[in-house]
Amino acid sequence: MVTKNAGDVLEDALKSITGLWDELLVDDDGSTDETVSLVTRYGGTVLHSGKITLGERKQWLIEKAKGKWILILDSDERISPHLREELTQVCNNRVRNRIVAYWIPHLKYAFGQKINWGGESYSLIRLFRRDRGRSTKSAVHEEINAEGNLGTLKSVIFHYSYRTLLQVFTKFTYYAKLRASEMVISKERLSLKKFFLYSPHMFYARFIKDKGYRDGWRGLVLALAFAYMEEMTYVFLLFRILWRKR
Repeated sequence: MVTKNAGDVLEDALKSITGLWDELLVDDDGSTDETVSLVTRYGGTVLHSGKITLGERKQWLIEKAKGKWILILDSDERISPHLREELTQVCNNRVRNRIVAYWIPHLKYAFGQKINWGGESYSLIRLFRRDRGRSTKSAVHEEINAEGNLGTLKSVIFHYSYRTLLQVFTKFTYYAKLRASEMVISKERLSLKKFFLYSPHMFYARFIKDKGYRDGWRGLVLALAFAYMEEMTYVFLLFRILWRKR
């Protein structure tokens, strides 16, 4: 897990995995709430990598881990009871095969209700053998790449990523800053096309193309929020470029 001020959701995540793990590693980015105390209360180890992007932080944890199998879980996610059973079978070698990593479906919630559209229905590789999986270095929306045969688990991870309007826009502003920092490091160039067209395209892609409208007002709010994050990424990038030229 990687965390920062996740005290409002972390305990539910920790409860869902209690008794499931041999080693719980959490890379915390300077939380000022009860995040650290919650991790230690549940027997986990809190570390501080100092890495910038979420992908780098997760890869750092992977390299620190000692177990054969690794499960990556975000602080606003919860393991379903049926998924616990599947994970236990895999990690206890009751499933004997050559699969080295598993896709796990995610069931997303927005403002208290399940959502299915707007690009919010997907599976991610979250369970994998430590020697076969690596995290991409992406600032946000990092993924696990695994070498070998992949399987898919039937049960789901519940993801409570969008809880309140303030939380969503605070989170997306933070993500925009991370992405802008990553672009500065990679020396990505800013263009008028990116600044003026990428945000409207993001709204179109999520609300129209991916049928976010089928989730009603929740789909509309999320499409607007993602468009906001896209625009703010390039706003922050512009400020960073101008600051460096001073």
